[in-house]
Amino acid sequence: MGDKWSEAFIKALKDGDTEQVKRIPKADLHNHFVLGGSRAFIRERKELVIPALEGILESMQEMDRWNQEYIGKYFESGEGRRFLIEAAFVQAREDGVTVLEIGEDVWGLRPVG
Repeated sequence: MGDKWSEAFIKALKDGDTEQVKRIPKADLHNHFVLGGSRAFIRERKELVIPALEGILESMQEMDRWNQEYIGKYFESGEGRRFLIEAAFVQAREDGVTVLEIGEDVWGLRPVG
């Protein structure tokens, strides 16, 4: 690769240095904002604790059920979805992401109240 950021990124990964990984500029070109936001930010602003996902989700249906239980039912309005977009930007900043592509998920096609 040869550029300083790539070399620093590879070294930080090999060293398990997550703080250094965060300091290196990077892009996130496929972010599902509903699941990509800062849980700490959500907890602070909405007093809602979203647990870390344990295990592996085996299907889209399983992911949808998990999402509805811990996230979706709280943020189904347009205002709620905008808040989750803000949470995604907060997480991106914390992670050193300088280019963020947020895709609206298929769940955004549902009518909101």
